[in-house]
Amino acid sequence: MGWVLLSGLLLTLSFPTPDLHLLVWVALVPMALVVRDASAWRCWWAGFVTGFVWRATSLYWVTHVMVTYGGMSPPLGLAVTGLLAFWMALSTGLFCLLVPYALRRGVAGAVLLAAVWVSLEYLQVLLPFGFPWTLLGYAAGRTLLLMQAADLAGVWGLSFLAVFVNVAIAQRISRGRRALPLALVATVGILAFAAYGGYRLADAPRHEPGAVAGLAEGAAAPLRVAVIQGNVEQGRVWAPEALRSILENHVRLSLEAIDDGADLIVWSESSAPIPGGLEGDASTRSMLAQLARQTGKTLVVGSPHFELDAAGRPAVTNAAFLVRADGDWAARYDKVRLVPWGEYVPMSWLFRFVAPLVEAIAGFRRGDPDQQLFEDPGGGVPPFAMAICYEVIFPDHVRRQVARGATFVATITNDAWFGDTFAPHQHFSMARLRAVETRRYLVRAANTGISGMVDPWGRVMEKTGLDESVVAVANIRPLSSRTLYVRWGDVLPRLCVVLTLLGALLAWRSRVGAPTPTREHPTVPTREQ
Repeated sequence: MGWVLLSGLLLTLSFPTPDLHLLVWVALVPMALVVRDASAWRCWWAGFVTGFVWRATSLYWVTHVMVTYGGMSPPLGLAVTGLLAFWMALSTGLFCLLVPYALRRGVAGAVLLAAVWVSLEYLQVLLPFGFPWTLLGYAAGRTLLLMQAADLAGVWGLSFLAVFVNVAIAQRISRGRRALPLALVATVGILAFAAYGGYRLADAPRHEPGAVAGLAEGAAAPLRVAVIQGNVEQGRVWAPEALRSILENHVRLSLEAIDDGADLIVWSESSAPIPGGLEGDASTRSMLAQLARQTGKTLVVGSPHFELDAAGRPAVTNAAFLVRADGDWAARYDKVRLVPWGEYVPMSWLFRFVAPLVEAIAGFRRGDPDQQLFEDPGGGVPPFAMAICYEVIFPDHVRRQVARGATFVATITNDAWFGDTFAPHQHFSMARLRAVETRRYLVRAANTGISGMVDPWGRVMEKTGLDESVVAVANIRPLSSRTLYVRWGDVLPRLCVVLTLLGALLAWRSRVGAPTPTREHPTVPTREQ
């Protein structure tokens, strides 16, 4: 059991914080060695415990959110975190079922286990109540050199490599010389990823973005962007008496950004916390339109949107609004990927008893996945992608917008819920990889941090601290090239699903077809077994 617990803790340590990301290459090895000769039940249990320890320790901040802002008692908050960890640990248990079979099959076994892991991660994206937080590829891609491969197959390729290397090490320990071919393949794989990273980084500008000819060729003119971090404590966000001071602070920081030459100013999620929505507050809309018109700058503002549906019932979306440089309220983006149990109830027909509680808190309506991109031609701002808070952790959400012509990515969030926990650091690291996957500059405005800008090579250009009221400004370049991941999308995880199903079938047939030991002819365990 000790080795299983160790695997869970190593996985947690691989992610921000403490960000000991090199541990991801060995984190699964203790668990794999423990179950190499185990029964199906022991395999599942070992995988489940590993996953539960990993998720409970890396997602401990859920308890903070539930207790501080959900009104729950500490025991109940811990129970909610435990349920989430339980749900996510089920997949690790399923993964572990195939470990004994795969550890005896060299390269094919390593490919199978890597495919199983990626398939289970992908399931978290597909399920309505999935939670694709801290996928293994985020830790594997913390090294700038290896991160570059994300433009080939997204975060999925990095997850695949991490598991493959873990299995290679486990086989080398358990099978000795017979695992040398796999060890060689794993070494070549890492070197290939590193070589590709070196090749991509060789094209990266050394100083000012766009200074290298390879970047400037075919690229648009630089765009100066500012992110506004208002630092509004979550308890004050929706307090009516705090609205005026919140808006005044955001306007003051915006004027500072304009003095610094900003062309586009991005406010965070819920930065204009109007209870009835911006459409219902004519004075605030007029004030923001006047700010844009008098300064000739483009604004992005986060605020809820309220309207009546076809049945005359109020419908709410978590929205971002675009105010063009001429003061026109040109477009609205409605959040597409909603937080399950926080912003909506998945499969509400089954969980009717929960629906009234969530609807009282939020009850948001989902936005159209193909809604129009934000742009302001008159203000010199070309089309760009939007992601609000949680949805930036979905790789395909950003990819689809880039495939439709987005030239850079803007994401706004309110991470005040998380406090000073691991969560803001985890969230920022996941958003960072979207820049590399799509080879686009990423602009992030977070209410209490972490805000900043990331270039197409994953290098952090600007980064704020937590709990500070500040503005960050940087030059970015709108780009139009398309990466392999943008063109092909989630081909790798879908292929992994097919390999997983085939591998599970072969493993089942192998178990069913194995001879049953008898007293007259006992089976002698071999070294491979």
